[in-house]
Amino acid sequence: MRNPVCFPGIVAALALAGCATSPATSYPAATAARIATYAKATPCCDDPSGFRFVALPKQGRTDAVIDATSPVFDFQSGLSPFVAYELPDQATRYRIRVKSIFDPEGDDVSGAFYPVIALLDDTFIVVHMTGLESLRLEPGLATVGGEAGLAVSVGLDPAEQKGKYLVVFTPAALLGQPPPDDREGDMLSLSALAWMERSGEGALPPSPYGRLLVTVAPEVAVAGTGTD
Repeated sequence: MRNPVCFPGIVAALALAGCATSPATSYPAATAARIATYAKATPCCDDPSGFRFVALPKQGRTDAVIDATSPVFDFQSGLSPFVAYELPDQATRYRIRVKSIFDPEGDDVSGAFYPVIALLDDTFIVVHMTGLESLRLEPGLATVGGEAGLAVSVGLDPAEQKGKYLVVFTPAALLGQPPPDDREGDMLSLSALAWMERSGEGALPPSPYGRLLVTVAPEVAVAGTGTD
């Protein structure tokens, strides 16, 4: 297991993020208010077959906002807002990177959406999932647009992959609503809480909402950036 992310440059990263222009969001600025809004949410559907999957481009970037209008699902790790994508039809190896952008319009103790990636096959069974240990702090200067955030990525080989869909969500335990103790198949809650504890004061308060930048590129183009 990789070492948890410590954020020695988090203040500077947030300051740089404040220079970027943010799209409109439908959630409160204060982290506590975001959690209160999230606590009222109910699941959109009974299983992932009811998700609305947006097609990802074969190469390029797409933005997404996870906010109070986003669908919510009761994952194995508990209730979470999410975005869902259909993977592109590729002929060669490629990598998908999801970057959760720090919100410069948040309160004095800005929260962060801690993204988890789940790959689903054509029967909506999870075939791969990342954990918080895969997250990397990415300064604004590291990407086009100059926005700092937390990045995670997965590499896919069309010759071997079984994945057809990609879903981005966050562990509910971070938001104070863990799943029941007797729920089977929850591989995120304990590890996520342990990761946050190891990160200590360097970790931003978890938020149920945030902005995402999703990048699809040939494997060599983004190798080594928040890899799983």
